[in-house]
Amino acid sequence: MILPNNLECYYLGKEETEYIFSEVFTEQQYIKNGITINEGDCIFDIGANIGIFSLFLSMLNKQVKIYAFEPIKEIFDVLQANASMHSIPNIFQFNYGLSSENKSDKLFTFYPNMAGNSTTKPLEKLEQREVMNAVLNKDIVDYLFQNEEVKSEVKTLSSVINEFNIISIDLLKIDVEGEEYEVLQGISHNQWSKIKQVVVEVDDREGRVDTIQKLLTTYGFDITIEKNNLVPDTLDNFNVYAVRR
Repeated sequence: MILPNNLECYYLGKEETEYIFSEVFTEQQYIKNGITINEGDCIFDIGANIGIFSLFLSMLNKQVKIYAFEPIKEIFDVLQANASMHSIPNIFQFNYGLSSENKSDKLFTFYPNMAGNSTTKPLEKLEQREVMNAVLNKDIVDYLFQNEEVKSEVKTLSSVINEFNIISIDLLKIDVEGEEYEVLQGISHNQWSKIKQVVVEVDDREGRVDTIQKLLTTYGFDITIEKNNLVPDTLDNFNVYAVRR
């Protein structure tokens, strides 16, 4: 498909891809509230989906190094295709997710027509489905929420840092549909100093925003919390921005 800035990309769901484009390119949600990207930065894209954020980073012309993680094979294949089509430099792509443990067969629910919703916590999508039922035809909602269960590997962020001898993560971007805190739990205490900036997309259920804010504050970050203005007000979706003091 051709995106509004005339960028071509492979995709799974057209409407969702347009939404992600708005998040990344139009709203520039990942470089707000003090988040900066500088020449040569090392960026971890956790929940890379089909690679829209990686495409955005490559267009900044700052020679960044991108580590992109996407656990579901069908989505990962599209990520690879987009990175190849645009010859994104210095991108390393990994067909596994990040979590609080190393596990070879974590269960995911994959939504092929709304891939960015794919999650390890499908029950949490019921609220979103109710909101969509109120504004969309039932057949459309049923189509978007078609799903299948797949298994994929997950690793801790610390194991990845050790494996690739990562000296610094200048931006840690996390969009993992409910597993945000688990990703942060996978960072060992002595490696937090390597991380300079964090952006986390969080659905604020069970006090998750407050829990993540407290954790990041403990490790020396200044925090800004912003409601995602692209989602309905009835869904408590926030971005947490953390910049090291």
